[in-house]
Amino acid sequence: MKFTPIIDKNVVLHDVSKKTHVSFDDVEPTPTAAVKESKKRSHPAHDSSDKGKKKKHKSDKKLDKKKAKKSKDADISITEAKPATTTVVAAISPEPKPAVIAKPIAVATPISTPASKNNNKPAKKAPAIAITPNSKKPNASPKNNSKAKGKQPPKKLTQEEVLAKVAAIRKKKQLKRQAKVKVDGQVVTKPTFNIIPSNLQAVMPTKQLGEFVLYALSETSNLPWCNIIHKAKVDHVVMMYAQGLNCNYFGVDDTTTPYVDLEQLKESVGKAAMPFLTKQARYMITNQISGKNGRFNSPVADILQCNMSNSKKERLAKEKQIKMQKYKNNMREFYMVTLEEMKKIDYPIPPFLDPSATLPEGWKETHPALEPLKEGDQKRLIAVDCEMVLTVKGSSLARITLIDEDGSVLLDELVKPDQPIVDYLTRYSGITPARMKTATCSLRRAQKYVRKFVNHNVILVGHGLENDLKALQLAHPYCVDTSLLYDHHRGPPYKPSLRFLTRTYLKRHIQERNQERVGHDSNEDARATLDLFKLKLANKPSFGKFKQTELIMDRLLANRPSRSSAILESSRSDYRSFGSTESGEYRRVDTDEELVDLTLEKLPTTNFLFTRYQAADENLVRRELEGGEAPDILPTAAKATSDRALRLQSMDSYIRRIYQGLPPNSFLIVSGGVNNVPEYKALYEKHRIYQEKYGSKKLSAAEIPREEQWTEADQETLCKYAAKARTSTSFFLFKSI
Repeated sequence: MKFTPIIDKNVVLHDVSKKTHVSFDDVEPTPTAAVKESKKRSHPAHDSSDKGKKKKHKSDKKLDKKKAKKSKDADISITEAKPATTTVVAAISPEPKPAVIAKPIAVATPISTPASKNNNKPAKKAPAIAITPNSKKPNASPKNNSKAKGKQPPKKLTQEEVLAKVAAIRKKKQLKRQAKVKVDGQVVTKPTFNIIPSNLQAVMPTKQLGEFVLYALSETSNLPWCNIIHKAKVDHVVMMYAQGLNCNYFGVDDTTTPYVDLEQLKESVGKAAMPFLTKQARYMITNQISGKNGRFNSPVADILQCNMSNSKKERLAKEKQIKMQKYKNNMREFYMVTLEEMKKIDYPIPPFLDPSATLPEGWKETHPALEPLKEGDQKRLIAVDCEMVLTVKGSSLARITLIDEDGSVLLDELVKPDQPIVDYLTRYSGITPARMKTATCSLRRAQKYVRKFVNHNVILVGHGLENDLKALQLAHPYCVDTSLLYDHHRGPPYKPSLRFLTRTYLKRHIQERNQERVGHDSNEDARATLDLFKLKLANKPSFGKFKQTELIMDRLLANRPSRSSAILESSRSDYRSFGSTESGEYRRVDTDEELVDLTLEKLPTTNFLFTRYQAADENLVRRELEGGEAPDILPTAAKATSDRALRLQSMDSYIRRIYQGLPPNSFLIVSGGVNNVPEYKALYEKHRIYQEKYGSKKLSAAEIPREEQWTEADQETLCKYAAKARTSTSFFLFKSI
């Protein structure tokens, strides 16, 4: 590439015979590689005295003036200097020829000076001007660079977009100026929360409720439908998940409405029974639970799950690789519950693993083996399962079963509690008063039996094993828990049930209730856990695990500064439906009233609380409120649904108590669950039965009873009802200074 430099007629020519380096006017001269190279290539003849240089300068000055006009068409070779420096320097040729210094207006690739018209000899390279461009290629313009990197130049904004951007910036600055309040005579900034209804043009995915929690408590990207001014001052978020709080209770039947202004909400049972919520919150936002093909995910999983960060994936993969290398010849111990996991899941901690741990009075610890294992031998497997009853002092052991790894029964005893029984929990335990009358074994004797078979050469296998050990009042250092080896199909924080795992992986049905048997069988359950562990050993560690997700609690814990979290729920079931998180905080109580008290207790020390209420079970609420009357505030149309009104009124009182107990600068989010669509439930049950009976069989329509057939029309109807059932609702309440 050639170009013609523009040369000023009044340019001041420099004496090239002097060994000095000349830089352009706008760049300060600094030592460069080009300068050093020119010094190396200098001819010894240049080292003349100052006197000789002056004479030579005078003689050459006249020649330079004559040749200045002819040099306009001369080609100049431009070479690129090292990209690490930005200094532009003129490289001096060893030959004493006059040089013309000028500012070039373009950058070209290095070329050789063409042969002169009067000389057929190959031309020598012209004196080079070393120029350091911004890009690696000397002729690459910013536009070319963007194409080379696959990046498009920034899109030019339209006039409307520019005005909208300026308006948004001005609005944010205005909100910041307004977000001030006087406290004790001093002006301080306060957080403010604003919902932007114009940006709620479609139904919000339920997943964005979890994203809002991360937005409020950590440094994440902004959400388009809301903003928080001075959000660094927000320290607490409480989410009240109330299954059954449907939008149709508030007179909203259109599931495609993104939000409802509660000030304009029409009269309904929800508005009448929940005056505090409908007045304290400005909008009711419609959410949609994720799902497809007539099925949908759990709203709790939608809210609490997020994609695992790459850094965490790499860390877990590295830890797994190290552990695999350690136990590659002994995978039984690879799957054992670690001490850290025991602490998170609330296992009884054996002093053998943690000398600082102490067991309560009456508790026992298994003994070390009399003879240690020989090299190459593996620990013995023993499966355990217990059944419990409810006494005046709480849950108590009622049956203990131990199964050896060869399938033989080591122990199966009924255990008589020390305290009077108030509930046999027959629907779960299978224990009846008649069976309990035959029990002669005490808890102390049961402990002795178990410690006879189980020592430190044994791995105890169970499902939700912490509950069995607590019932036995026993601590053991080597445990395998099948509820941790397999994932729930919904993902965390759910724990898979033993019944689901057995049906899915062992193709076996357990815990079936019928006329002959009511409740669980500890012998059957212990065998199932043993078989599930053997199946895991026969496969890779990834067997039974789903995609890598984490909970927003774990993401908040890894935040800097770290944010604490907890899951609290009210449930009458002994089964722990939620698994532990890295935060290690999980509590369960029996009633919603106790859950409110526990929430207020945990509030000052916990940044995020997810609380789940029993409001979904209308039958349970009706029993608890039996004899109650519908509130007088209800309109005549709502009298027929007094039980629902009572349930909503109770929920409103819980919301008011939690809100009043919130510290300043805190959020309260009220979220409902799956919409109540009876048609969907009936159709889904028909589909479930069809899949169980005929899903794995290739049968024609004639071979299936007409009333049990599943057609394309049924599938379309199921998807239609599912779209309505997937609708949820949420309310945002913010308490400022």
